[in-house]
Amino acid sequence: MVIWMPLGETRTDLSRDQVHAFVRAQFGSGLRRAGISAEFTLATAAAAWGGLHPAPEAPCLALIFTSRTFTGTETAACLADLRAGTLPMPFQFVASQPHLAAAHALGLFPGLDQVVTLVGPAGDVDALLPALARRRAWTHVLLGEVWTPAPKSGDRFLANWQVRVRG
Repeated sequence: MVIWMPLGETRTDLSRDQVHAFVRAQFGSGLRRAGISAEFTLATAAAAWGGLHPAPEAPCLALIFTSRTFTGTETAACLADLRAGTLPMPFQFVASQPHLAAAHALGLFPGLDQVVTLVGPAGDVDALLPALARRRAWTHVLLGEVWTPAPKSGDRFLANWQVRVRG
């Protein structure tokens, strides 16, 4: 059985107004055609990965994140359009699909092998990690749990990330 040892952990708690500045600080600009949820998720993952010293050489990396509320902002906007009798804009709909964060992740993380998006609590990730990793040669895993609020349900964007290394 493969053991995944922790290398680091980060927690991020930002207001909606702080998210764009945090994303710009990580990437220099926003991510093109990405919703705020994907930007926040990837920026917090990048902060966790970038916090490792020394940086891993030639990693084979998996990015696995879970959320019960991912794309809350984008989904609420699509639903508001539908309730108003109009169709959501195409990129607004695309941004409401959590698995599409993978398209943006590829150029951001060296050695990225796979991105897995799960809907559910973080405990599910720990239970699934051995099965997910059995078929892959990952050396490192970024595990995250992300909460992004719908516009009327709150202001806080939260993320917990763990970096683990194959032991």
